[in-house]
Amino acid sequence: MADKIAPPAVQAIDRERHHAWTSLVQVYQAVLPRLVADLEANGGLSSGVYSVLAHLDRSATPGRMRFRELQERMRVRYSQPGLSRLVQRMEADGLVERRRDSTDGRGILLILTRSGRSQLRRSNVVFVRSLQEHFGAHVSADEAQAISRALDPVLFRLDGSEPDHYPRTADQSA
Repeated sequence: MADKIAPPAVQAIDRERHHAWTSLVQVYQAVLPRLVADLEANGGLSSGVYSVLAHLDRSATPGRMRFRELQERMRVRYSQPGLSRLVQRMEADGLVERRRDSTDGRGILLILTRSGRSQLRRSNVVFVRSLQEHFGAHVSADEAQAISRALDPVLFRLDGSEPDHYPRTADQSA
């Protein structure tokens, strides 16, 4: 009879870290619907369209991004077919263009159009104002820095990426 190998012990998360995680999720769930509602009512964009435009604007080459990279960034929110349909609607509305990537004939580049950039600029004012109202007004600058210092390394360790730190403030808008 073979010896059974015990599964590795799972270390329980301590109370402080569990509380931090729960608070993070609850604040996100409380703030996000308010941001979405403000964007849709006053910014003229759905949150999905705003997210795509914002990702394109803050990409390594501002205004350009491979579809595959956008898909990776939005994977939690959209399936590949769902994101494709959203981008098709955005292209039909003149907010983005799709082009073959000249460095890789199989890849698709998404390009933020002048109209898309203009719409993002207008909607970003609404987003920043809403973010300030529903989050920023309740957190001091020191607390915000502490939150960023705690969360940025987690993102880097899990994704190997630096945080995007978007949206820009209203005076930094593109």
